[in-house]
Amino acid sequence: MKRINSINTVFILLIFIVLGCGRSEKAKDTVASDTFHFVQITKKQFESEGMKIGEPTLQFFADAVRCNGYIMAPPNGMAQISTPLSGIVQTINCSVGDYVRKGQVLCLLSSNEIMLLQQDFAETSANFKRTKSNYERSKSLYNEKIGSEKDFLATESDYYALRSKYQSLKLRLELLQLNVSKIEAGVFYASFPLISPINGYITIMNIVLGQFTEQQKALMEIVDAGQLQLQLSVFENDICKLEPGQGINFNSLGETASVHSATLTSIGKTINPESKTIQCIAKIANEKGITFINRSYIEALIKVDQKEAIALPSDAILKSGKDYFVYVVEKQDDQSLDLRKVKVDIGRVSKGFTEIVGGNDLSKVLVKGVYNLPAD
Repeated sequence: MKRINSINTVFILLIFIVLGCGRSEKAKDTVASDTFHFVQITKKQFESEGMKIGEPTLQFFADAVRCNGYIMAPPNGMAQISTPLSGIVQTINCSVGDYVRKGQVLCLLSSNEIMLLQQDFAETSANFKRTKSNYERSKSLYNEKIGSEKDFLATESDYYALRSKYQSLKLRLELLQLNVSKIEAGVFYASFPLISPINGYITIMNIVLGQFTEQQKALMEIVDAGQLQLQLSVFENDICKLEPGQGINFNSLGETASVHSATLTSIGKTINPESKTIQCIAKIANEKGITFINRSYIEALIKVDQKEAIALPSDAILKSGKDYFVYVVEKQDDQSLDLRKVKVDIGRVSKGFTEIVGGNDLSKVLVKGVYNLPAD
């Protein structure tokens, strides 16, 4: 009987020992886990490494439609200069990159055709004055029942025909920016100017001195940089999200340091059959000291849904594997700070801030100097 009791006692002791070991291992695991999620730093380390404590704030985040496009001048913000008459380039008064004003003389062209045109106009002008005088006299005689109707109709026909020719030649010379009064007085021009129709910068020049130029050949291109706009190509399935007035952030290819702003002004109604996109137009915001280049490629984000959300500076967030963490100040005194690593769920990112989903209970978060702490 005593032997059985001894065996039972030993068995019970073994059970307690096993349970005790198990609890000890669990306690060790808990301590190890807690130790893993806590970091202690000194006050001196906090200051020397430029660390900073903050709290989540409300920030605006916007869902965006990503698209590509070009900076383009509208039809009335760009001009191609050509000559109405063939001729030889005599003088050139500008070069690529120069800023020119509306009405400024860009170059002079000489032409045999212009000499013949002036001669024809001067002769027609003299004949027109004589025919006009005959017409007025014939009309007066006809009204007084002195002249015959046949003579009056013949004179009237000559007058109207010559007047049409006179007006046509006059308009052609005025189109060449020549003074028709001087030509009527016998003062002829050996050359005619090409005039800038808009204010802007010269972007293309296809002429040299002495060059013979044909009619309608593009000799120069002028772009008004103040009228440049965005021409965006948006995929069909994103068009339903767009409406005029939405903000746009864009930057040129390779430009990462600067982000520019624009406003969506119009949405196209036709799908490009090759790219399956719809063309949209946006007005570029005025920015001092910024000069955009016509036809330059851009990448853009159209902000389609703007909402306010809890956020932290993106520098406050560490990534470990697929998870994201922040360090929260658990306790601090004059000597040290105890930091606790807290897992967070993130959302949208904008302008240096990251949305924290369900982050209302966070406070005293290390927002600067986090990357000097362990991520794993």
